[in-house]
Amino acid sequence: MKKLLISLVGVLAVSFASLTAVPAFAIEAADGARTTNDVEATSLEDSRSEDASKSEEIAPTFATELNESERSVKFKLGHSLILTGNNLTSDISNKTGIMLTVGNNLSLRTASEYSFLVGNTINFAGETVRDLYIVGNSVALAHDAKIGRDVFAAANTLTINTDIAGDLAVTADTILLKDVKIAGNLNLSVANVEFAGKVEVAGTLVYNDDANVTGLDRVKSGSVEVYHVEQIDQATRMMAQVYGQIMSIVALFLAMVIICAIFPRLHAKVADEATVGRFGTNLAIGLGVLIAVPIVAVFAFFTLLAAPLGIIALALYLIAIYLAQGFAGAWLGHVIVEKLCKVKGNIFVEALIGIVILGLLSLVPYLGAITGFLGLLLGLGLIVSSIKPAQKVAKAKEAKQIKA
Repeated sequence: MKKLLISLVGVLAVSFASLTAVPAFAIEAADGARTTNDVEATSLEDSRSEDASKSEEIAPTFATELNESERSVKFKLGHSLILTGNNLTSDISNKTGIMLTVGNNLSLRTASEYSFLVGNTINFAGETVRDLYIVGNSVALAHDAKIGRDVFAAANTLTINTDIAGDLAVTADTILLKDVKIAGNLNLSVANVEFAGKVEVAGTLVYNDDANVTGLDRVKSGSVEVYHVEQIDQATRMMAQVYGQIMSIVALFLAMVIICAIFPRLHAKVADEATVGRFGTNLAIGLGVLIAVPIVAVFAFFTLLAAPLGIIALALYLIAIYLAQGFAGAWLGHVIVEKLCKVKGNIFVEALIGIVILGLLSLVPYLGAITGFLGLLLGLGLIVSSIKPAQKVAKAKEAKQIKA
């Protein structure tokens, strides 16, 4: 045992001496010259500084890039990318995040973890590590496209020329599948479907019974399911539309009741706007708000500092669009009750009358679209006019009272 300990101590001593020993040629270096140890230490420090500089080069969380030649915008949000443009061609790789691409004509060889494509004409020859979501008019998945998992598509015409590693779910007017292998299920809700070449579905082929199917004998699948689509007659469709409109009227009226209860002076503001001159002014204001707000919000969204304000502006914009018909109904009810019938009413009764009238008019073909659009513009204008300070109106009333 003692011999073993002595031998271990000896080995450690020799190892320590060899590590701490300084070569003779390094000690005997001339005065002012760099020794071997100095060179090694300097090179080690340089390598460490290079590693530190590389580690400090961290990609920004938010970044915006404008390509004027292609008229496209690339917005980076963390590991995700947003690409927008009219005629957009891209081969950007982003396999660790989500990629949203929006445009008119898209020709893509992009690579991402999840892809969301929205456009008129879409030709996708890229790669997705996981799922692909597509909404468009004319959509094609090229032969060299690589899909890691599932595909969800909604299109007018859809052409599939590549294999799918997962499920394929499609809602379309016409779909063409040519020489493809689908590792999962194929779920179709289409008017026309054509199978060309050799089509293999490892799972279940599901399609609607009123679809026009061509080439079904060329499909090799685990099983086939055909589901029945109920045909709704005109009377049932009309009843469903009326019921939905009644529920919409009730919900909008309840929202206006809450707003009027919180802001009791809203009735006076609506009464001040119930004039012929203010009607045209509010329509113009509403049209400006309808067009300008989303444009400003989108531009704000593509900047670093104003992006949260853009999101808030879009949220308020959507709320205002929903409430616009309620404000237009309150205005219409006030005109009918107090201007035409010469009866003193309250804001709740006037709002109910106006909302019901606008709701019934929306059921009339063509006329409903016109009154709905005018109600939208008028309501947006009334919302803007109602939130403005009423100092001028109050001063005018005080001046009239003094003169009297």
